[in-house]
Amino acid sequence: MALTKFVLAALAGASCCAAPAVADPSAELADLAGRIDYGFYVEDARAIEAAQQVLGRMDDDDPSVRYYRAFAAFRRAQLSAQHGAPADRLLAECITSATPEDSSERLPRAEAETRAKASAESWILVAACAGFAGHPDLAKGLTHDRRGEQALAKARELDAGNPRIALLDAWLVSRRPALAEPEVRDAAVEQLRAALAAFAGWSARPGAPDWGEAEALAALGELYLARAEVRGARDLIERALLLAPDYRFAAELRAQVAGGRSAR
Repeated sequence: MALTKFVLAALAGASCCAAPAVADPSAELADLAGRIDYGFYVEDARAIEAAQQVLGRMDDDDPSVRYYRAFAAFRRAQLSAQHGAPADRLLAECITSATPEDSSERLPRAEAETRAKASAESWILVAACAGFAGHPDLAKGLTHDRRGEQALAKARELDAGNPRIALLDAWLVSRRPALAEPEVRDAAVEQLRAALAAFAGWSARPGAPDWGEAEALAALGELYLARAEVRGARDLIERALLLAPDYRFAAELRAQVAGGRSAR
């Protein structure tokens, strides 16, 4: 998602702490999702916390609200891990908020399919947060714990083509494979390529979550840079920045390419 339209709002300081001036709840959630992603990409946890404050005042019974509360906790946990800070509380909050409520309600087919895809997105977050809880080391993959595996299996059952499932498969190998051992890097390259192919063939429903592709592009770009495949790295990094112009990690990789340096 290109985040340029959210930058001014996020930089406005106190204005980001109040509810956005929009009447449509779906538009409000889209704005908050953009603020959360902006905070993650520029590594500003306060921007995410401000969005969380707004979400905390919204309807507890709305599954979309619960999803984005979980998403905000997940993004903050990612930033905490990057800085070596504990994230257990945030990950537990993510799992609690994201876990879908059981429903035996019979729905028309089209509505049931939409509900299934939305539930798949929630189970993906549960799986990601459960897996992140086990390994503070960025070079390690997601933990293969029972809760995360069950959540990922439910997501596959509901929406097997979702590209964020393929991204989790890559993260099971390593969350930052350029820091891992060579054999791990090779496996991660294949998984990240598969994730990007899934994103390329994905047609998201209106208003659906759209995170993950810029991260997959940047991660594969860093791997290519570590292997001295500079041309391929440059292409991937530029594509990541097209999706997320404020992505600090991708901008740092681009600077490495420009300086002729391999990834650290």
